[in-house]
Amino acid sequence: MGVNMFVHSVRLVLGDWRNALRISGLLYLIYAVPSLLLALLFPAPSRPDQALAAMGTSSLVSFITLILAIVAFVWIAVAWHRYILLDETSAGQLPEFNSSRLLRYGGYSLLLGLIAMVLLFIVSAVIGVVAIPLLGAVGIFITTLLGLAAALIVGYRLAPMLPAIAIDKPLTLGQAWEATKNANGPIIVLAIVSAIAAIVIDIPAIVLMLAGPIGAFLAMLWTLCTGWVKMLVGVSILTTLYGHYIEGRAIPAAQIGART
Repeated sequence: MGVNMFVHSVRLVLGDWRNALRISGLLYLIYAVPSLLLALLFPAPSRPDQALAAMGTSSLVSFITLILAIVAFVWIAVAWHRYILLDETSAGQLPEFNSSRLLRYGGYSLLLGLIAMVLLFIVSAVIGVVAIPLLGAVGIFITTLLGLAAALIVGYRLAPMLPAIAIDKPLTLGQAWEATKNANGPIIVLAIVSAIAAIVIDIPAIVLMLAGPIGAFLAMLWTLCTGWVKMLVGVSILTTLYGHYIEGRAIPAAQIGART
């Protein structure tokens, strides 16, 4: 089921890429292009004194870029949830901007992120107290792995709250947790497959970075394109979790097919 959910989420984006671009393309460029220019104008310094000078020069630009990224991401996420779950489209160049809906979505995203981080810290601390002294480096690996697994399970089990906010059918923490009570196994598989796919899609950028300045520029362009795919697939995973566990939608088998 976890593999099927991932493939279905990818299919939602790539199988309907024209609408995906129409809904999210301009918003993505609004913050992605400044991020690319920032990386080109302020490359990573090689010496500590350069790092201090670069920090002062680029801090304001970085902060503005971060704000643009947050607003654009939340706007895209809400619009994409509504398109997949409600078939809602916009006649204009940009999807509808509903400030209260976007603020709720952003606030609950922060809440879920904090819950996952606190859980990661607690689980890692409890396991690490025993595992690290006994097993050393292996204990650190086991502690990190189990902490991340716990955070991912809880985060994904509560994640249907976000699409629910986007379509104005809010869920409580308890309702989301109860609806996904049988999802632990699929969620672990989904997380593993997603992580592997994210690593594989970044390999060309790593290779290009070794090819000098032109390669570095091409790597940033590759990252710009794949960043859009990873972003929308990530949002689609949340949409898929909501559609399956809250609305009872079937997940097609992991093969090419039309969006359902």
